[in-house]
Amino acid sequence: MIMRKMSLSLLSLSLLGIIFFGFLSTAVSASTTYQIGLKKSTNEYTVIQYDDDEWKATINPASNPKEYFEGDANVTGAKSKQTIIGWVDQTYTTYGALLSLYFTIFEFIAWNTFLGNLTAAGYNETTINANYTNTYNAWYGVSAEWWFTDGEFEEKPDNNASRIIIMKDPSNFKPILDDCNSIIEDILNDPIIDTNLKFLLSNKTADEFLWQLAFKGLAIAEPYGNYLESLVNELGCENASVSGSTLIIERYGVTNYTVEISYGEKGMMSSFTVKDISDTIIYQITSSNSEWLFYLILIIVAVSAVAIVTLLIIRKKKLHR
Repeated sequence: MIMRKMSLSLLSLSLLGIIFFGFLSTAVSASTTYQIGLKKSTNEYTVIQYDDDEWKATINPASNPKEYFEGDANVTGAKSKQTIIGWVDQTYTTYGALLSLYFTIFEFIAWNTFLGNLTAAGYNETTINANYTNTYNAWYGVSAEWWFTDGEFEEKPDNNASRIIIMKDPSNFKPILDDCNSIIEDILNDPIIDTNLKFLLSNKTADEFLWQLAFKGLAIAEPYGNYLESLVNELGCENASVSGSTLIIERYGVTNYTVEISYGEKGMMSSFTVKDISDTIIYQITSSNSEWLFYLILIIVAVSAVAIVTLLIIRKKKLHR
């Protein structure tokens, strides 16, 4: 009897072990397999809070939210709109990643301004891709964008080809950063390159790169929390962390402040919040999804219809009594 109980206990423990390790391997597998969440729909963003005095005392006396967003982003109540048009599979070479992900808009302009000088020195697409052979798979989306306005939206968007970039593997951002930093380091140490270009280019830390990505059409894939964790950890960011599907970035201006960027069900930004050192919100943008509003209205209508029918049935039964 005792031996039988021991056998059953061992069998139970073995089964539990199999289930546990099966679950563990499934969780690990799930964390490295990402799915696109983009859907054709429209997001509307609203500036719901802005404290100009606190912004200038915390971030920069000479700046305002227009430093981050186009249009009337410094006006409480201003709205912007983004309509996702579609997306395709995209493969980036190192040169493509340099121009599309690594460079700021000013660096991109500088690169093209000095393109002849760079090509002559061997910093062209062919040579760079021959020396740096990595390729990176992504989903490349396009959206129409109406910039922030405190009035009515124009019929035509301000930008009808805003890009949305979702790397299929967030760990790819690390080799992109390393390779691009290596290229820029070579340029900075090259005596042939124009000094004016060197003045405009610089290497980026992981935190600087992540901050820049947040404003270059960065979106994320499902599962969102795992994706953000991998992005931050693989890059080795020192001043960024993740809570659920929210990216938290510690910044410094006049004083320390925090930027929280939350991502919604399509992997796009759903809110953007700036907090001062005492954790008080000084700026916040939130989004509403027209698709969700549509389904919410349907649910409300359906629930109301069920409630009315139920009341009518109850009333009818009472009359028959």
